[in-house]
Amino acid sequence: MRRLGFILAGLALGLAACPKRVVMVGGREMGEAEAEALGSAEVEKTRSATASLPPEQAARQWEALASRLGQAPPAADALYEAALRWRAAGRADRAVADLGQLLAGFPLWPRSLRAKYELGLAQIESGRPRDAFQTLSTLHDKLPDEERPGAAARIAAAAEAARLWPEAARWRAEAASHAQGRDREASLARAVEIVDGRLSFLEVARLREDLPKDSPALPAVVMKLARIYLHLRDWSQAQAAAREEVESWPAGPYAADARALLERLALSARMNPGVIGLALPMSGKFKQWGEAIMQGVTLAVADGGFKVVVRDTRGEPDGAAQALEDLTSGEGAMAVIGGVTNAEAQRAAAAAQELEIPFVSLSKVEGVTEAGPYVFRVMLTASAQARALAAFAFEKRGMRRFALMYPSIPYGQELASAFWDEVEARGGDVNGAEIYDYDRTTFSPLVKDLVGKLYLDERLDYMDKQREIAKEERDPYRRRKALEKLRKELEPVVDFDALFIPDFARNLALIAPSLAVEDVVTTTCDPVELERIRKSTGHENLRPVQLLGANGWDDPALVEKAGRYVTCSIFVDGFFPGSERPETRRFVEAYQKRYGTPPSILEASAYDAAGILRQVMQKEKTQSRSAVRDDLAAVRSYRGATGDISFDERREAKKALFFLTIDKEGLRELKPAELAAPGAG
Repeated sequence: MRRLGFILAGLALGLAACPKRVVMVGGREMGEAEAEALGSAEVEKTRSATASLPPEQAARQWEALASRLGQAPPAADALYEAALRWRAAGRADRAVADLGQLLAGFPLWPRSLRAKYELGLAQIESGRPRDAFQTLSTLHDKLPDEERPGAAARIAAAAEAARLWPEAARWRAEAASHAQGRDREASLARAVEIVDGRLSFLEVARLREDLPKDSPALPAVVMKLARIYLHLRDWSQAQAAAREEVESWPAGPYAADARALLERLALSARMNPGVIGLALPMSGKFKQWGEAIMQGVTLAVADGGFKVVVRDTRGEPDGAAQALEDLTSGEGAMAVIGGVTNAEAQRAAAAAQELEIPFVSLSKVEGVTEAGPYVFRVMLTASAQARALAAFAFEKRGMRRFALMYPSIPYGQELASAFWDEVEARGGDVNGAEIYDYDRTTFSPLVKDLVGKLYLDERLDYMDKQREIAKEERDPYRRRKALEKLRKELEPVVDFDALFIPDFARNLALIAPSLAVEDVVTTTCDPVELERIRKSTGHENLRPVQLLGANGWDDPALVEKAGRYVTCSIFVDGFFPGSERPETRRFVEAYQKRYGTPPSILEASAYDAAGILRQVMQKEKTQSRSAVRDDLAAVRSYRGATGDISFDERREAKKALFFLTIDKEGLRELKPAELAAPGAG
C-alpha cells in the first residue's frame, strides 16, 4: 500500500509540472490566454472593418481571420461570423463548410448550440434537407421556448423536402402546438394534409402512438385511422376509432364525421333477409334499361315472398356508389343487382366490395368481378363471345386461318381484340384485318384490299399476266381492254377459312354484298349455290368463307337488308327469344303474357340474376351476406333463360351461348347436330 501511495503522489507532481496549453496563432506558439486576448482584439477589429462591406467580402475577411487565428478560441467566433455573412450572400454551401469546421474544431464553444442551429438552416438553403432534419431535430428541445415554434416549422419543412412524411406530420403538429392564431391554423392544416394524403396505414398507426395526448393533430390522425379501418373492412377497429373520436373530442372538427361513421356501421350490420336491392338508372338517357331490368327481376321473384327495393343510379358512377350505400345501410338488402351502364359498372362493383354486399352485375365491361369476392356477373361479354366463336371454329369446323373486318368503336375493337387473342392462343393465324369508321357507307375498297385486288402491283400472278398482255397486244386499245378483262376476272386471294365481322346489321348489310362482288363466297352451307357461283364466275378454285359474327347481328333488319348475302353465316348471342330450350321458352312465354312484348337479353339476364338470388336466399334462409356470397360462388348449372349458369373462379357466369344462323326462312338457332364436329354422332 505504501508503494501505491508513492506512485500516485509522483503522478500528481508530474501533472502539476506540465506546461500550460500552447496554441498556434499566425505560425507561432503562444499561451492559451495570450492567444485568446490577441484573437478577441482581432475579432473586434474585423467586426469594425467589415461593418459596411458587402456580405461576400466580409465573409472572406472573417475566413481569413479564422485561418490566422488557427487553434485560438476566437477562431470559432470568426468562423461563425463568416457563416452568417455567407448565408446573407446566398452562399449557404460556404456557410455549411464554415459551421462544420467550427463545430468539429471547437465543440465546447459557448455558442455551439447557436452554431448548430445556423448549420441546420444553411443545410436547408443549400438543398440538403435530410442533413438539415438530422441537425435541427436533435437540438429542438434545447432551444429557448420562444424559438421552438419557428424551429419546429423549419424542421417540418426539412422533413417535407426530404420526403420524410411521418416526421413532417409530427413536426407540423409540434409547430402548431407552440404557435398561435393563423400560424397555428396553417401548421395544423398542413399536418392534416400530410396525414390524409401522404402516410400509409402503418405510418398513421405509428404516428397515433408517437403523438402526445395534447397534440392538436391527434383528432385528425384518429379519424384517419377510422377511415382506413373502414376501407380495410375491419369494422370493429373502425368503430373503436370513431368512438374514441366522439368521446375524446366531442366538439372537435371530426366529431360529426365520426358519428356518421358509427351510424353507418350500425346500419350496415342490420340486414333484412327478404330484401333484394336494385341499383339501376331510373332517370336519364338509360332509364329504359332500368325499367327493362325491373321487369325481368319482378317476373323472377313474383310470389316468392321477397321485397325488391330500387335506388336510382342515374347511370353515373357517383349515383351507383350512393345507391349501393343506401340499399346496404338504409334498406338492409341481402344482395344487389345492377351496375348496367359502362360508366357506373366499375364504381358499383367497388362500392359493393367495400360494403361487403353480394352484387350481381349486369354490365358487359371486362374485369368487373376483379373488384373482389362479393362481385358476380351474368351479362354477356366480348371475351365470352370470342371464346365461344373460336372454340366452334377450331373444334367443330377445323378452321385455323381467319380474317377480320371491324368498326373503330369500342364494341368492334373489344370483340376483334378478344377474338384475335383467342385465335393466337389456339395456334391459329389472322391473315388479314380491316378497320373502318362506323359511319362508312362504301366497303368495296376494304374488301378489295382484304383479298388482294386493290394493290395489284403487289401480286406476282397479276404482274406476270400483265407482261404477257403487253408482249402479245401491240394495239393500245386492245391492250387496255385485255387489262380490264384481266382485272375483272382476277381471282381473290382468300387465305382465310372464316371472316369475323363484329359489327351491327347496318354495316353488315353493306359489307356482305361487297364480298360477293369480289367473288368471296360466303354461302358455305349450300353446295348447289356454291356450284352455281363457280360456274358463273369461271373460278373453279373458289373456296367458301364462313362469316362469323357477334350479338350485334341479332337484328331482324339484317335478314331484310342483306338477304342471301348473309345466308349460312353464324353468330353468337347470350339470349335468343326464339330458342327451343325449355327454360328459355317458358321465360319468353311468361314475359310476353305479362308485358305484351318479347324480351331482350337485358330482361333475360335480369331474370336469371334474380332467379339465382331467389334460389340462394330461399335455400337456407340465410341471415348473413357472407353466406349469400358463398352460396352464389357455389352455384352450378342453374337452368336459366340465358342458359345453364355456373360461376367460375372469377365469379363470371359460365354458360353455353346461343349459336344462330340465317337461312331461307330467316333467323334461327343452330341445332345440336349442326353444332357437332363433322362426322360426330
